[in-house]
Amino acid sequence: MRDAELLRDYRKKLGEAMKGSGVINRMKIIEEVLAEGRPRYYLRFSQAYNVMSRINHQGITGRKLTLKNQMWLEIYGKVQQMMEEDKGLAMHEALTRVLFDGRASRYFISPQYAYRYLYEAAKN
Repeated sequence: MRDAELLRDYRKKLGEAMKGSGVINRMKIIEEVLAEGRPRYYLRFSQAYNVMSRINHQGITGRKLTLKNQMWLEIYGKVQQMMEEDKGLAMHEALTRVLFDGRASRYFISPQYAYRYLYEAAKN
């Protein structure tokens, strides 16, 4: 589902670029889509809840702030903000709202993955 949303956003951005008179740089378009896109969070609730609980107790572990960790921290921040705004809201309720209604600030995938996926999708 996320990849279908990525493909839709890419095709829209590519169509806009084709209307212009300049040279089309597909990698630049992909990077713009990744940075500007606002996809849904395509995650299982159980997985997200386990990660939120872990972050709540341990923080993010590991030396590197990967794209995946950035996504988890963004979700965690939205859950915490929602719980602060509605004091009676439990974490599982806030997480449900974020996953169901929320949009990510960007695509949390690498340009290389996106390029490979979009290249394969174009062949089909």
